[in-house]
Amino acid sequence: MGKTVKTVKKIISLLKTKNVVTIPQIVDENKILNGKTAVIVGGTGGIGHAIAKDFLESGCKVIITGTNQKKMAAILDKFEDVNVKGMVLDLGKPGSFNDKVEEAVSLFGRVDILVNSGGVHSENIDYWKMSEAEYDRIMDINLKGAFFLCQAFGKYMRDNAIKGHILLISSSRGSEPAYSPYGLSKWGLNGMTQGLAKLLLPHGIIVNAIAPGSTATPLLGIKEGDNLYCDENGMERYIVPDEVAAYARMLVSDMGNVVIGETIHVSAGRGVFDIR
Repeated sequence: MGKTVKTVKKIISLLKTKNVVTIPQIVDENKILNGKTAVIVGGTGGIGHAIAKDFLESGCKVIITGTNQKKMAAILDKFEDVNVKGMVLDLGKPGSFNDKVEEAVSLFGRVDILVNSGGVHSENIDYWKMSEAEYDRIMDINLKGAFFLCQAFGKYMRDNAIKGHILLISSSRGSEPAYSPYGLSKWGLNGMTQGLAKLLLPHGIIVNAIAPGSTATPLLGIKEGDNLYCDENGMERYIVPDEVAAYARMLVSDMGNVVIGETIHVSAGRGVFDIR
């Protein structure tokens, strides 16, 4: 009897302890995002579209955004799935982001994951001919837009006690010497990933980034079935969007909860040891 009483007291004592941490259980990979809702900015093409497809197959509800309503409607028709919805969002208009958070929440009831895959490239990388207007165009979307996007969705997660994930799609260019606004914006994005990770972790929000190398997307003029050869890395091939999506899925799932503030290079070495 005395032994039973001691055991009960021990259990009660453990239950009163605030710092009890349960062992995480890894779930079936095919259902790893079950019950989650993700907003994927730039989800109408390339890497963002591949991430949207991957998340959907992993049990996630998905909200894709783009700046072109017609293009987005065509993408939604291809999905033909009630768990995929869309909304227009322009990274160049941060004043609209709080309203966009409310719109996203209204579609599925909550948002657990934010993926920012939106961005633009420099049209003129000649340093000596770079205009102020072109510099501002790139930085306003790639860095300023990302900053205020994370602020809006991060505030929503914090205020609603959502232990969410924020994933930024950077670039291997953000780890190489930079003089173009595109490269500089990705350097800034990588630094912001670390800063936001530290700021938001106490609220249970995990922030990371993925830095792809040159990726086979229409942005580079590459279509499905084209030759993937390139001289951009030691493997002599382009990264495939599905490869980036697989890492994205892991990072926003419970499997990625101990990876915090990292910029994961999916680049065949570019930006890691292959610096050009």
